[in-house]
Amino acid sequence: MKKLLAVLLTLILVFSLCGCLGGGNSDDVRGDINSGGQTETEKEPEFSLGKATNNTYNNDFLGISCTLPSEWVFYNDEQILQLNNIVGDVVDEDVAEKLKNANIIYDMYATYQNEGSSININLEKLNAAQIITLDIKKSLEAQIEGIKSSYQNMGYTDINATYQKITVDGKEFDALKITAKIQGINFYTTVFSFRKGNYLANVSLGSLQTDKIDTFLSYFTIK
Repeated sequence: MKKLLAVLLTLILVFSLCGCLGGGNSDDVRGDINSGGQTETEKEPEFSLGKATNNTYNNDFLGISCTLPSEWVFYNDEQILQLNNIVGDVVDEDVAEKLKNANIIYDMYATYQNEGSSININLEKLNAAQIITLDIKKSLEAQIEGIKSSYQNMGYTDINATYQKITVDGKEFDALKITAKIQGINFYTTVFSFRKGNYLANVSLGSLQTDKIDTFLSYFTIK
């Protein structure tokens, strides 16, 4: 059972839209890329990673926070760095440089293993061309066949993935809702995405219980 839960919890961690956003080298995400004719005063706030303290995750850059019940466990800073393939003795400057050059940054990961549930947030670096052409709805829809194929390769059956609009903290977001079955157990995932500055944020929520996802969404506050 523990092995199965590990597979289920890992599955939503790898979700991203990078496959649909186009290739090519990305500009420095901490640079001054502006789209839509933004003026200096209209620039997005400076990029920063989030922080989880006392079971509350907060990221000022994304304008998102999430307070989880005490049964949930957030990954600590070291574990988050490991998700980002940063291990060993590194100084703050090295970490900043590695994250600056990463195409995907994992910013938060939390689990409630007794319930088989998981929440994570990753950020995808966008270059100037991707910012101009980004259509989140189309990107999500373009992921559906690939998601089904990936699930099938991992032994899942009864796979269904659909695009939907969902409401989180009174705001509407583009999302995918995915259901699948493995070893006779149902698994439910919802992913919603939004752009902030030169990043695309993907928030993934997974559970073995169909009625839990809406509860998880209620934990979020989004500016």
